[in-house]
Amino acid sequence: MKQPIALVLFAATCFVSGCSSSPLTGSPATDGESAAPAGAAGSTAAPAGPTSTFASYPAGPYGTGRGATIQNLSFLGWRHPDVAKYDINQLETLRLSDFYDPDGHTGIKLLAVNASAVWCSVCRSEYVDMNAQGTYATYKAKGVEMLGTLFEDNAYYPAQPTDLYHWGSVSNHAVAFPLVIDPSCKMGAYFDSDATPLNMLVDVRTMTIVSVTMGYSTTYWDTVQKTLDAL
Repeated sequence: MKQPIALVLFAATCFVSGCSSSPLTGSPATDGESAAPAGAAGSTAAPAGPTSTFASYPAGPYGTGRGATIQNLSFLGWRHPDVAKYDINQLETLRLSDFYDPDGHTGIKLLAVNASAVWCSVCRSEYVDMNAQGTYATYKAKGVEMLGTLFEDNAYYPAQPTDLYHWGSVSNHAVAFPLVIDPSCKMGAYFDSDATPLNMLVDVRTMTIVSVTMGYSTTYWDTVQKTLDAL
């Protein structure tokens, strides 16, 4: 989806306090930029999420293009959104180092990072398609973990926890993979055009960026399969 002003808005809105977008469906119990940690009273414990090895995260220099080592970014979200029931009181910190696996003990080979915005109809279509096709379950079994990031709401303001709730829990998304908000536009550095969404593949053995794709087509996961076959 072509949005000529999107990249400008990355810089313009990174430091603006955003408002939450109109709900896709339902409503959460509370609002706000911060949330109580997972495991608070009355919460349901989630199964073990992505776990980092005890090896140190790869040292820099870090870059933003193919072949570069990606910086150890951190976000607020859920490792298992469905288990947490998209409860913004159970948000936790996720870091790319949680997925780093230099010795291959997790069986995960690639991390598929997606950067979407609530205003982006193509982003919504991608999530609907992944849900309908069972993409996450299919590719997780093949060694691909996913990380969804949400950077802006319907009004182009930085995404808030309520936006993450509406995005993840709407029935035709029903997100089960790690899902986070990116209100400070950390993923903006990896966009090389004004098309959204961004889809990035990272080799978790080295945290090297394998590919960056702007926009989405229904053949995208065919290219992911080819990448897997070449590893």
